[in-house]
Amino acid sequence: MTRRLLPFTLLFALLAVSAHAQPAARLKVLLDTDIASDIDDAWALGLLVASPNVELVGVTITDGNTAARAKVACKLLHVVGRDDVPVAVGRPTESPSQFDYQFSWAEDFTGKQPVSTAAADFIVDTLRKHPGEITLIAVGPLQNVADALRKEPRLGHLAKRIVLMSGSIGANAWSPAAMPEWNVVRSTADAQLVYGAGLNLTTVPLDSTSYVKLKTEERARLEAAGTPLTRSLEALYRLWVKDETSRMTLHDQMAVAEALRPGEFFNRCEVMPIRVDEQGFTRVDRDRGKSTTVCLEPKRDAFVGFYLDGLLAMR
Repeated sequence: MTRRLLPFTLLFALLAVSAHAQPAARLKVLLDTDIASDIDDAWALGLLVASPNVELVGVTITDGNTAARAKVACKLLHVVGRDDVPVAVGRPTESPSQFDYQFSWAEDFTGKQPVSTAAADFIVDTLRKHPGEITLIAVGPLQNVADALRKEPRLGHLAKRIVLMSGSIGANAWSPAAMPEWNVVRSTADAQLVYGAGLNLTTVPLDSTSYVKLKTEERARLEAAGTPLTRSLEALYRLWVKDETSRMTLHDQMAVAEALRPGEFFNRCEVMPIRVDEQGFTRVDRDRGKSTTVCLEPKRDAFVGFYLDGLLAMR
């Protein structure tokens, strides 16, 4: 009896080993960013290109001088050997000039060019090609996402998930009450469309991100690594920093981490009825708000450990 069962036992064991040996499917991610205003956008892109568990299917550029922003994204991708990642440029808008210091890092760069497809079209085309597979992470003003939604009302059904760094629901490190958050108030009408569309939406607001700043010793750890990625991020940091007291707030990185590890770096992820009003406030409105998952109470040390380890994984 044992001899008869042995081949089947071995077969099941081999099948189990084979299944276990199969690498986990990589998470397909599309990043929409206003890279080169605040410093966190480039450092968020850094985590995505460094992660072996991520298939970065594209980067779309939003807000202000989108052509100049695209050059920064293209150069960062080129320096780390990721010319395979397409960059698509969104419509330009008026932008305050004080946010252009990082542009100088890539102003003469020509080694990688954006694709000819406009950002909103690129979002729609990419999600249509991979329905239900792609996580769209938007960490800038929402022009591109809104334009994509205007072109394709089924956008929420095509995306696996949509994660934003966006909004201010209540108190944060800078204000005792909610305030109009930059990514919302910068393009309020577009934010109203996105928040009001009934999408499978998760947002990481100022309520969480404003409490998470990069410490001097954490920056030094990355600087000491001396990899193409960390050197590039440090160069951009030095263009952004105003004085020795400046510290990066890890806004966009927290949204990326939430997309990669849902719920892991927050004590609460609560579904709330959120509405964007005419002044750019993200209001809890039980009558008119749309269900949005809001990530609150960050686990700062767990998140930062994950983030730094992720950047250092790319050699």
